[in-house]
Amino acid sequence: MTVADPTPQQTASPTPQPAVLAQPSGIPAKNIGTAYKWLFFFGVLGAHRFYMGRIGTGILWLLTGGVLGIGLLVDVFITDRLVLQTNLKNGVSPSGR
Repeated sequence: MTVADPTPQQTASPTPQPAVLAQPSGIPAKNIGTAYKWLFFFGVLGAHRFYMGRIGTGILWLLTGGVLGIGLLVDVFITDRLVLQTNLKNGVSPSGR
């Protein structure tokens, strides 16, 4: 005759991990939507450029007001590509909106 264990066995469920894509060095993926938010609210200051790791052009945008607004207007159309290029350069899989 066998005696059943009075405590029920519970299987350990895996803890959910955050959905952050990163390369082994720990650089998180840049998000297109986040880049556009930085562009919309602080684009004249170059915040979207700093977010993507483009420090040189970020400083240029900061000192010139988005290169007198013309560069800022161009960035509205090319930010998608800039984010994808940044993610590829960092070895991170592309990120959606």
